[in-house]
Amino acid sequence: KLSSTTFYAAKGAMGCTAGKNEEHKIARWYTNVLPRRGGHIPKMTESRTRYLPMEIKGCCVLKEAGHNKYRVDNSELKDRAHGVCYRLSKSIDDKDSEHIAYWGSVVLGRPADGWLCCDLDEEGMAILERLEKENPIETLKRCGHKGRLMVSGSSSSNVDGRWVARGHTGTKVIDGEVVQYGLGLSTTMAWEGLNSFSIDVMGERRRARLIDDTLVWNDGDVWTRDGRTRHSNMKPVDNYGDSELEAGTAMMPPFTAICQKGLKPNSPNQDAWSVVRVEDEFSIYSVYDGHGPHGHDVANLVKDTLPRLLLERLPEMELREMFTESYRRMHLLIDSADAYDKLSARWSGCTSTTVVHHHRTGRLSLAHVGDSSAVLGGWDGAKTYAKQLTRDHKPQLKDEMARIIASGGLIDYDGFSDYRIYNKEGFGAGLNMTRSLGDLEAHRETGLIADPEVSEYQVGAHDRVLLLCSDGIWEFMKPEEAVDIALKFSDPREAAQALVKEARQRWSLQAEYIDDIVVLVIPLSTSRSPRRSPVNKASSGGA
Repeated sequence: KLSSTTFYAAKGAMGCTAGKNEEHKIARWYTNVLPRRGGHIPKMTESRTRYLPMEIKGCCVLKEAGHNKYRVDNSELKDRAHGVCYRLSKSIDDKDSEHIAYWGSVVLGRPADGWLCCDLDEEGMAILERLEKENPIETLKRCGHKGRLMVSGSSSSNVDGRWVARGHTGTKVIDGEVVQYGLGLSTTMAWEGLNSFSIDVMGERRRARLIDDTLVWNDGDVWTRDGRTRHSNMKPVDNYGDSELEAGTAMMPPFTAICQKGLKPNSPNQDAWSVVRVEDEFSIYSVYDGHGPHGHDVANLVKDTLPRLLLERLPEMELREMFTESYRRMHLLIDSADAYDKLSARWSGCTSTTVVHHHRTGRLSLAHVGDSSAVLGGWDGAKTYAKQLTRDHKPQLKDEMARIIASGGLIDYDGFSDYRIYNKEGFGAGLNMTRSLGDLEAHRETGLIADPEVSEYQVGAHDRVLLLCSDGIWEFMKPEEAVDIALKFSDPREAAQALVKEARQRWSLQAEYIDDIVVLVIPLSTSRSPRRSPVNKASSGGA
């Protein structure tokens, strides 16, 4: 019982429905962009200037690490906090508790009078702009990886379908990168960042931005979805590099991913997945589950960015440091993207579960926030078994509960199935998880963190399959049941399809809606009959 932390429903709990003024955003979009004829979307926020003290209690906490670069150092202060709070002014008491410079991180700024003057978004926006300019394969090569490379993932595009134009009359159809105008006329779109693209019309470059379910153009035209269109419930896949690596090699197993939209009125598919592969060296498997009004935008940004942040740190850093710094950086990038109106993350966020599979050793390195579980299954010669490699970050966990309470958050049972988190006044998004990426208000007010839980697992002789799934699979299915279904099939695609089919049937019987589902199936043995065949030693050593 959580009596010491509970407040009552009579206080009025808010759901994940708050957000920015949409009309204001639309007006700002085409007013700012109309005069432009090229380049990137203009900056939409003032500089967020903050200050860091060079010393605290006589101890140096910022040590020079290059030109205008400083490492946040705890060797003298030995403070138990995560790092140093930025200050809103040059006053040690004027803390901005929402933004922290973590111990060990490197910050940019200009020193003056014992303070470091920092722009919170300068470095983050530079990172996002750089990653927008290069494709994922170019990132792999920049990080020193050679040979056969592959990056695959669910598409970030959510503009496919029929649209009705308000200004330029008629119906338009967007299919992939092609915009069809009718009468045989078409043009090609070019993506210019999250939810923004441009097209060429008779030599004139027109730019559009997706805001909710509306395409707003820089000349003031507005397109709305044709409500008569029935969209596919399966997310398309974007592939870069050598797509044949999906089928695996002698040392590297194949994989299959399915990302299927649930049955939720007026909601896009908020789940996503990605896989990065360097032949016979390593794979990075990831799944993401968005929540809140704009959770799909947050999930897509994380999908396109987090694996590349990991790639930049993978060779040099210790495991825990690599994952923690990458996840923290990802959360700060979401914060900057929100400040620049690239997305809205005040009341929206996503889970993230990442597995780095080292093919030469068979070691799995895991990091996760939220409740998208990784499960390993096997066959010991007599029966199947399942091992849950991650734990769901829920408010009822003792260590998670203690942090939420210490941060001033409140925990309440929703009367159905979940404990939820609110701020000290009893309001907020009411999230049912204690760690996430995004959810900026909850991170600021209730003690949510973006620090991942990190672990390792050595693949054994009897291990047969790795499953990474959103709670669309796990809500009504135990790990043992999922493994039992997966191991009935030698083809991972058939296994994934069977898991999705069974999960949807259970949702339809036990809930009033069907959640979005993402599932990654990675066989850890090339044996065609994983329950009965002897271990394939050549493949299991590098699984």
